[in-house]
Amino acid sequence: MNECGLYQEPELYDLLFPSASQAGGYIDDEARTTRLVASEQFYLEEARNGGGPVLELACGSGRMTIPIAKAGVNIVGMDLLASMLDAARNKASALGVDVKFVAGDMRSFELPQKFSTIFMAGNSLPHLLSIGDLQHCFSCIKKHLAPGGRLIFEVNNPDVHKLSRDSGKRHPVLRVLDRKLGEVTVEETPEYDAARQTYQVTWFLSTPDAPDFRVLDFTLRMIYPMELLLLLKTAGFELMKRYGEFSREAFVSSSPRQVCFCTAT
Repeated sequence: MNECGLYQEPELYDLLFPSASQAGGYIDDEARTTRLVASEQFYLEEARNGGGPVLELACGSGRMTIPIAKAGVNIVGMDLLASMLDAARNKASALGVDVKFVAGDMRSFELPQKFSTIFMAGNSLPHLLSIGDLQHCFSCIKKHLAPGGRLIFEVNNPDVHKLSRDSGKRHPVLRVLDRKLGEVTVEETPEYDAARQTYQVTWFLSTPDAPDFRVLDFTLRMIYPMELLLLLKTAGFELMKRYGEFSREAFVSSSPRQVCFCTAT
């Protein structure tokens, strides 16, 4: 599994991937703000629909977990990194929200209860780079689902035009305004390995006074739509619904993501 250095810096992570209530910092990027708000609303609605209890895997600093718990849903947030869990607990405490956060690896976790809904938000699944890791993850999820329970997650729909961009150039990602740092610009250099279906990215974070003050590397696995069906089937899941966005529009070739609802077979 690939770990990005960004996940060791929760404050910086929250700047780039804020909660819906803090999503006004993006500069000239209303679509990104709209998507963040829509994703939080989507997972909140589904957590309520499931009836609880709910498990969020790769919960990070609690961007989804805390609003769901605040809405009265019985939810557990699990993440691999202590830095993210500490940040999540501190934020929940500051807001007076009672939520349980636990350390765990989504490939090999053991919890004492089963859940009506297990979800992974924020394109977390593609951090698992091998078929084996994906199989182990789905196996653990299946073991922790209550009868009739649902697995909900989203992964990007691979964009061949984006994957084929010039790896020798920097490409703009986003701009965000921070109270301390001022305007932060993120650029990336991408490199796609078609044989391994891995997308290796280097992010360069800059301010006007501090160019490249952070350089971060991460790798994601590209999971293609038909391949996803096979992965789920071999893991004992059935894909019940697949949307192309959090607004629940139909999934088509040009959809930016695959928002999936699955049940165990």
